[in-house]
Amino acid sequence: MPAGYPCCVNRSLLAGPAGHPFHPLLVPLPIGAFISSLIFDILTRTRAQGLPYLVDGAYWLIGIGLIGALLAAVAGVVDLRAIPRRTPAFATACTHLTLNATTAVLFAAGYAWRAGDHVALDKTRWGQLALSAAAVALLIAAIWLGGTLTYRHGLRVTGHADHGPGATRRG
Repeated sequence: MPAGYPCCVNRSLLAGPAGHPFHPLLVPLPIGAFISSLIFDILTRTRAQGLPYLVDGAYWLIGIGLIGALLAAVAGVVDLRAIPRRTPAFATACTHLTLNATTAVLFAAGYAWRAGDHVALDKTRWGQLALSAAAVALLIAAIWLGGTLTYRHGLRVTGHADHGPGATRRG
C-alpha cells in the first residue's frame, strides 16, 4: 500500500473509477462555477440598467462552486497524504492547498455578503466584483500548481510499465 494511506482504508476506493484519481474529476465543477460567476459579475456592469438575473446567477454559481470545492478538497487531502513529506512535491502541494483554501474562504465571504440582497440588485457591487476577481486570481495560481504536481512531479500519473501489453504513451 502506498505511503500515507491509513492501513484500514481500501486503496482501490481512493483511486477512483478505473484507477483514475477523484481529485481531477471533481475540480472542473468549482473552477467553472467560480470563473463563470466572475464573468456574470462583469457582465452585470456592461449595461446601464444592469442584468439582475446575472447577479442572481453569480450568487448561485458561487454556492455551487463552494460545494464542489469542498468535495474536491476532500479528494485532494486524500492525495496529499500520499506525497512524501519534505519533498518539492509536498511543498508545492501545500501551497496549492493554501491557495485553494484561501480562494474558498474569499468566495464564502462573497457568498455571505451577497446572500441578503442578490435578488434586489441590478448590478453586482464593485466590492463584490473585486473580491471575486481576487479569488479567481488565486484560483488560477492554484490551478497552475495543480498542473505542476501532475506534469512536473508526476503525481498520480501511471508509468509506461503500468499499462497492459501493447499500450502506448503519447509524448
